Amino acid sequence: MKNKTSLVAVVSLSLMALSGGVAQAAGSGAEGVAANPACTDLRNGRLCISITPVNQQGSIRVSYQKKTGTPIYGHLEWVNPANQTFKSPDIWMYAGNTYYQTWPTWVGPGCNYGVIYNATDRESSNTPLDCV
Repeated sequence: MKNKTSLVAVVSLSLMALSGGVAQAAGSGAEGVAANPACTDLRNGRLCISITPVNQQGSIRVSYQKKTGTPIYGHLEWVNPANQTFKSPDIWMYAGNTYYQTWPTWVGPGCNYGVIYNATDRESSNTPLDCV
């Protein structure tokens, strides 16, 4: 079990190291501002998507704070306005930890949403749409 816990910590830290900072400021969707995070409370945690500056180079971050429950094996996803899906690697997620993936991208107008896919139970949950 210690090896699994260590692996989760290393993978989690790797995901965090890849992500960099994400501005979460209120905005109207105008150039140079960030959209508000769009979050949903799930049975065992909280799933969010955050978008940084619109109409310029920025990033999309999907995060999952697992608060309770048994570990799950799965990944985070970002679905863009063209309905393209981008996925993080599958990992074990344990209660008491926050997991996130950030994708650097040109942030154009449209609606995006985040997904957590639980491969253990073969189910997914979505954030509300985050439109910029």
